[in-house]
Order: sequence, then C-alpha cells, then structure tokens
Amino acid sequence: MSSPITATRTIVPRPAFHFTPRRNWMNDPNGLVHDRGVWHLYFQYNPSGSDWGNMSWGHATSSDLQHWREHPVALSHRDGEQIFSGSVVATTDGDETSLTAFYTSAFDDDHQAQSTASSRDGGYTWLPDPANPILDRGTSAFRDPKVVRFDDPTGRSRWIMLTVEADDRQVLIYSSTDLRSWSLQSTFGPLGDAGVVWECPDLVLLPLDGDPDDLRGVLLLSTNPVGEDADADGSSMHYIVGAFDGAVFTPDRPELERLDHGRDLYAGVTFDSAPGGEAIMLGWMSNWRYAHVFPSAPWRGAMSLPRRLSLRTVDGAARLVQEPAPFVGELLAQGSETTVADTAHPSTIMLGTHAILQASWDPASTGAVRFALSGDADATVELDHDPRGGELRVTRRGRAAEAVHQDFPSTSAVPLVGTSPVTLLMSLDGPLLEVFVGDGSATASNLVVLGDGPITLILTTDHGGPITMTVADIESPERMTASARDVSA
Repeated sequence: MSSPITATRTIVPRPAFHFTPRRNWMNDPNGLVHDRGVWHLYFQYNPSGSDWGNMSWGHATSSDLQHWREHPVALSHRDGEQIFSGSVVATTDGDETSLTAFYTSAFDDDHQAQSTASSRDGGYTWLPDPANPILDRGTSAFRDPKVVRFDDPTGRSRWIMLTVEADDRQVLIYSSTDLRSWSLQSTFGPLGDAGVVWECPDLVLLPLDGDPDDLRGVLLLSTNPVGEDADADGSSMHYIVGAFDGAVFTPDRPELERLDHGRDLYAGVTFDSAPGGEAIMLGWMSNWRYAHVFPSAPWRGAMSLPRRLSLRTVDGAARLVQEPAPFVGELLAQGSETTVADTAHPSTIMLGTHAILQASWDPASTGAVRFALSGDADATVELDHDPRGGELRVTRRGRAAEAVHQDFPSTSAVPLVGTSPVTLLMSLDGPLLEVFVGDGSATASNLVVLGDGPITLILTTDHGGPITMTVADIESPERMTASARDVSA
C-alpha cells in the first residue's frame, strides 16, 4: 500500500536531456535500433492515460541520443491484445533496408506469445504479420523477445532470440536463419532469488579489456519482486558474464551481478546496429514499487542516459562498465571548473534544476566526503563516501520523499573500495539523478523530488582536503526556443 498523498507532495519538473513522452504513461524501452543515422526508441506506452494500461509501442527518434522527436504510436493495442515489450532489427537486401519488430502479444485470455511486424518506411508505420503469433507455448508469462545477430567462428551468421518464462525465472534461447522459423536451442535458469520474475533479457558480446580475441557474452536481466511479501526495494537490473556458442549460454559464475546500485533503473536493453558495433543501453528510470504514484504530470516515465557498455577485469573477474553517452561529456565541457581548497567547513554551491557535475578528490586528504542536495521541496538527497566503509551511499529523505510512497525514502549503497583518488560524475536532470563512479565501473540511478527551483549543494569532508569540481547547468525545456522544443522530449 502506498502512503496517502499529503500537502508536501511535489510535482517534479520535466527532464531536459532525457527522453520523456509529452504526456501519459511510459515504461520499458522497446525496439531500440539505429538505422541510416537515426536512433529509434520504441517504448511501452499508454496512449490514453497516465497509468499502466492499453499497452502499445510509442515511438521517438534522435540523431544524437540527446534531443528526441516523438512520433505517433507505432504499434497500437487491439481488442483482446496488448503489445508488450520486444525488439527491432535492421536488415539490408541490396539497396533496401527494412526493419522487423518482435513483440509479445498479451492476450485477454491470460496467455502470452511472440508476434512480429515489418516496416518499409524506416520504422514509422508497421504491418503485423498475418501469421501472428509466430511463437506460442500456451503459457501466461512467455514474453520480451530480444533478437540479436550472432556470427560463429566459421563466419556463419544466424539470429538469436532471447525470451523469458518470467514466473519460472528462465531465459529461452531460440535460433533462426530467416527471422521467421525459430527453433529452441537451450534454456538458462532459474538462478538466484526465487521471489522475483525475470524480464527483458538481452545478450551482448563484449571484448574483455578491449581484446577482440577475448569476446565474452553478457546476459542482461531485469528482476521484479512478486508476491504478498515482495521485497520493498522493488525492481532492479542484473547481469551475468559467460560464454555463448550460438546455442548455449554458460556463466562464468552462477550468480547475478547487480548492474545498477540505485533504485530506479529497469528493463534496460541495447540498440541493434549501433555504429561501430558498440553496445549502447537505454533503461527505464523508475521502480514498479512506486511508478504508478510518482508525481509527474502530464507525463509519467523517463528513460535513463544512454550508456556504452564494456567489460573490464576487476579483482580477477570480468565486470560491466557503463559510460554515459558522449553528449554528457560535451555538456560538461561547457561548465566551469573550481577547486574547493578548504572543505573542513561546509561549502555551498548553487546548481540549476538540470545540471551535470564532476568531482574529484583524494580520500587520503579528504577522509569521508558528503554532498547534500536540497531544493524548494521538503526533501534532501545525500551522497556520502566513507573510504573506511568501502562504499558510496546515496540517501533520499524528507517529507516530500515520504509523500511519494512509503518505500521511496531509501539508501542505495555503491561499492567504492580502496583509498585511491575518486572521480564521480553526477547527472541531475530534474527528478533524475544518475551517479557514475570513476569510468563507470559502478552506477546508481535514482528518482528524486527536490522541487522545481535552484538546487543547493553543501559539500563537507572530515579532513578538509581539496575537491576539484566542474559544474555545467543545462537549459531546461521551458527555456528552450520553440524550434528546439519541437525536437526535444
């Protein structure tokens, strides 16, 4: 049960450099594909209201992953059938490029199956296959098809489709040579906590430490607690590193690794056909515990920053690294750098509602470090790094946070081990706070309710050592010109 709405409830500002729909409900990213210089984002969307329902595929496009143009609904729900999550692949035949979508048909008779549709105009209009559904197990939680290319060592190509039996915590791996006939190759799971469902699988092949001869398979999974005693932390993302031979995924270690240590990153998947073969992931920034009551209007739901995925060896194991899209660095480069020499006493820095901040310090000189963010709402967000504890803690508290939902006030713990110098990137875009540690070796994504006015950052340390910071304030949508607003979320 959510807490009652009180007078301290804060309507949050619209993000400036993340995608949000103009209005209504949005959740999982779907059908991410790069085609002829355009990034296509499809997403779970309710065309009729700000609550979950009437699931359809919304559509937006971008040339730079920062500015988005929203288009009419791409795949609409029909009588007896909702359009759940899925993927899109781009194929070329001679001079003609076509897009093929795979999605879950969620039927009113409580069963789910996989369907397909095609587009000949670059992804703006879609024709469902009259033979749908193309895969039907007759079960109630068979969903979320993610289709990827796979080239075996002999150079032979095939298509791989990952789906889930969500309640069974299983990934089902299918193979095809023509995107039409699919054969089951193997299953993976169950694994880990039994009190969750598995959703939105993805499989990316990444070179370990940049070595093209050492490709590893990375299985992405989203997990959501279910049942009467569901974990109050709610939904989250995980990954598993292993080997994939085109049919079977074999994990290095039989355990799920946390992909993001915050409370609000879910259903992240990668773009098909990204330039240079890079793995670019986009996720939904919310949590099923309180997504239905988060105080945004007329929109509800936002995407994360796009993230480039890579693998690096840390303490003898392959770990996922997530770097924000290049435009984040370009925005930061427009900011001003300063060094706070004496941090023994609180230092105050004013930020805009939309800002990017990078901070660097040496724990040997600073000891514990605290950043406290507050705005015109009765809420605070605190980032605390105690090198002795080996973690960075992100805490959201206050009456405005309590008014969102009883599970919204929380603390997220991000591993930050050792006494080496620290670099932290914080992206604050209205209600969206994303924290990247170092080069992205750890991340924490959280919704916040700081209000619509300027943000006050108070910096303190235990030992008073210097901290170098670069701060860039970003223009809000309300201050953009009409022409820019037309192509921005």
